[in-house]
Amino acid sequence: MKVESPNIIRPSEEIRDLQLLEELGKNPIISQRELSHKFGIALGVTNACLKRMARKGWIRIRDLNPRKIGYYLTPKGVIEKARLTLNLISFRVQHYAELKKIIGNRLLEMQNKGLKRLVFYGVSDEMEVAYITLQGVNLKLVGIVEDDEKFEPKIIFGYEIEPVSRVQELKPDAILITSLTENGQKRESLKKIYGSNSIYIKDICL
Repeated sequence: MKVESPNIIRPSEEIRDLQLLEELGKNPIISQRELSHKFGIALGVTNACLKRMARKGWIRIRDLNPRKIGYYLTPKGVIEKARLTLNLISFRVQHYAELKKIIGNRLLEMQNKGLKRLVFYGVSDEMEVAYITLQGVNLKLVGIVEDDEKFEPKIIFGYEIEPVSRVQELKPDAILITSLTENGQKRESLKKIYGSNSIYIKDICL
């Protein structure tokens, strides 16, 4: 059964606004370039966000000297930061419940097909939810793999992380792609590894 989730990923604008407001609250004289680097967003986007915040009255921009500008939160900005924080907390609670429900359906599909040995592909927050959800079904997790270029030797939940190129050595009956943002890329990687050989692959959202 296909389960759709219309709001599984939080709109990035609210998260970005909250990050910027939190950072400016701690360091109002940080430069736009430093903000861009810190949060991995383009300099032009950072500039546009700050101008929008100023128009909305969330921050007050002051020229401190010819080479430095200060971005100070206003009382309205403090209220907005609190609102965004509460929204994010609420979203995370809803996100967890929805994600757990979706993953539970994926795992039940596998169980109903008589599959036994499962591999998680993708080290992520979603994988942690999948591990918790797994406890309610009759499937055995035999390993966790990650893209070769992202692979780092470490142990999670008692399993030593393996590069995806070695996934066949784990002899899985099924693979659950535990990533919301890289599922297409990971499916392509598995196709290259398995070719025409049969392996049951499921994404969280497909």
